[in-house]
Amino acid sequence: MKNRNAKLKLPIIKIFVYGTLRKGQRLGFYMDGAKYAGLFYTQGQLFKAQNGSVYIDFDYNNAVTIGEIYYVDFYCLQRINHLELFSGVFPEGYELNVMPVWELKEEKLYDFDDKYKEWAFFYKRRNSPVKILTGDYTDDFRPFEELEKIILSCKEFNSEDLIIEMRNKLSIFENYNF
Repeated sequence: MKNRNAKLKLPIIKIFVYGTLRKGQRLGFYMDGAKYAGLFYTQGQLFKAQNGSVYIDFDYNNAVTIGEIYYVDFYCLQRINHLELFSGVFPEGYELNVMPVWELKEEKLYDFDDKYKEWAFFYKRRNSPVKILTGDYTDDFRPFEELEKIILSCKEFNSEDLIIEMRNKLSIFENYNF
């Protein structure tokens, strides 16, 4: 059990936050203990719903959403996951996913060049029901639980390894494709 806890406490999960979890916002305290890595942006239009929740619509590929990158441990991600997936604050719910991000420079020139692209975890708003492709509820893909399995199964890993592994797993489920 000791090895399990050590793996889960490593701050290796790179996450992009773009709404109420950002510094100075009302839920920014959820990021306490995380390592701030700077301002980044992604391709997509940021929207605010009537209930106050925000989400990125990726159909707008000529728009920019600015956010922050943090490196968190699994326990911090677990708090965020509970907030995004189960809390009554966001009735639509958000699901863990991965997306491309670019570091925001002082000039604020938005360049979506692949050579500067990085990948990060983020919470994507659920807009439609998620298909259980196998037809068996017990086989449903749950990204957060899958990430925990990946962390616990690897002997050595880093943030980029986790993202690659998760991108591979997400790509086989049509509702999670980015």
